Amino acid sequence: MFIFYRLLLAHVIADFPLQFTSIYRFKIKSLLGSFVHSGIFSLLAILLVWPYWNLTRMWEFIFFLWLVHGVQDWLKVMVGEKYHLDNIWVFLLDQSLHVGFLGVLFSFGLAKLAPPEALSKLVSLYNDNNVVIYAIAFVSIGFGGGILISYIKNLFYGTGKGDLTSPQRYIQVLERIVIMGLMLLKGYYYLAIPGIWIIHSGYITFKKRKEEQFRFSSLFDLIFNTAIAVGMPLILKLS
Repeated sequence: MFIFYRLLLAHVIADFPLQFTSIYRFKIKSLLGSFVHSGIFSLLAILLVWPYWNLTRMWEFIFFLWLVHGVQDWLKVMVGEKYHLDNIWVFLLDQSLHVGFLGVLFSFGLAKLAPPEALSKLVSLYNDNNVVIYAIAFVSIGFGGGILISYIKNLFYGTGKGDLTSPQRYIQVLERIVIMGLMLLKGYYYLAIPGIWIIHSGYITFKKRKEEQFRFSSLFDLIFNTAIAVGMPLILKLS
């Protein structure tokens, strides 16, 4: 699982924080956009498997991932545009397939590669699976969590996909990351979470949004931001 975790980290970084609006629009306009996106993932994957650059089968596997990631994203865009399918179930299926293709590394004989010799603190950090798993969790919840919440809101009361490019998106990313951090710290830091609720509510009040749907939407954001940001650390602590 050593290589799998590092490739999964590359995936969540490429699919969430690094999938900018311009990349998403490029994917809709052209097949090339999907392969540019998968190229970003592949570059990250190459960087995160640097100790194994001498293995031909590693390069073959990354090329395979670049190809299937690009084709899968292109098909998702095509089906989504033609049949107007863009919901939580498509999102979850898409992510499951991406992760499933990472598991093909077993067929390439890459699952049991030994970590590199820890000749420095940086390499020791690279070798620590817990560090990588926590990085995956923070990126997934911080950035991917907003996408998931947007789809859940749409499922419940059909608001349409939220604007994930607005400044509020990044405020909520920070909110989820801070809540996760408070939960993971030893001690009673989690008792500060209600303070984040107060800040969140104050921000909404400051924005002076008066529509009933917006107020409900904001409450929904607060509840689910907290739920997923608290839930992930609990899972990590129990695992």
